Amino acid sequence: MKKFRNFLLFNITFFALATLFTQAYALPITPGMELMSGSENSQSAIDAVLTASGYDVGPAFELYKNEVGVGEFGAFAGSYQTVFSNTPDDPSEATISWTGGAIIDNPFLLVKDGRNDISWYLFDLRPYDSILRPFGLGWDGMDDLVLSNFWPDQGGISHVTLYGRNPVPEPATMMLLGLGLIGLAGIGRKTRKN
Repeated sequence: MKKFRNFLLFNITFFALATLFTQAYALPITPGMELMSGSENSQSAIDAVLTASGYDVGPAFELYKNEVGVGEFGAFAGSYQTVFSNTPDDPSEATISWTGGAIIDNPFLLVKDGRNDISWYLFDLRPYDSILRPFGLGWDGMDDLVLSNFWPDQGGISHVTLYGRNPVPEPATMMLLGLGLIGLAGIGRKTRKN
C-alpha cells in the first residue's frame, strides 16, 4: 500500500508541476506561409475549391468561424475566441486564442477578405512533416494564432475559419481521467486485500 501511495503522490506532484510550468506560445501567421490561396469571392466558390483540394476542409469540416462585426459560429465557438485589431471594420491583424474545452484535430485556418486579387488564404496548421505535410505549421490547438499583415492599407480580414475533425479532449481532462483510473485501481487493490 505504501508503494502505491508514493507512486500516486509522485504522479500527482509531477502533473501539477508540469501544468504550472507549461508556457503558452504564439504561432505567427502571415501571407507567404499559406498552403493555398485564391481569388474566389463567394464562400460557396471557396468551399468548392476547398472541397476539391483533398484536405479536410470545406463546409463539412468547419468547426469555428468568426466574422468581423457579426460574431462566432460553429461547434467550437466556446473553445476559441478571435480578437481583431488595427481598425474595427477592416482589420489586417487578429489573434485567435484557445479559451478551454475541446481542441481541434487536423486543423486548417482560412483567412478571407474578398476585395483583393488574392481574397483568401488557407494555412495548414497540422504538424510539419517534410514529405507528408511540408506546409504544416505545427499548431497544438492551444497556442495563440497571431495573424498579421493581411491586406494592410487595402481592405482587411472579413472572417477567419478553423477547419478540422475529431475533437481532442483538453490535457486537463486527460489528466483527471488518468488520476481517476489510478484511484479506481487503488480502491480495487485495497478491496482485494481485505
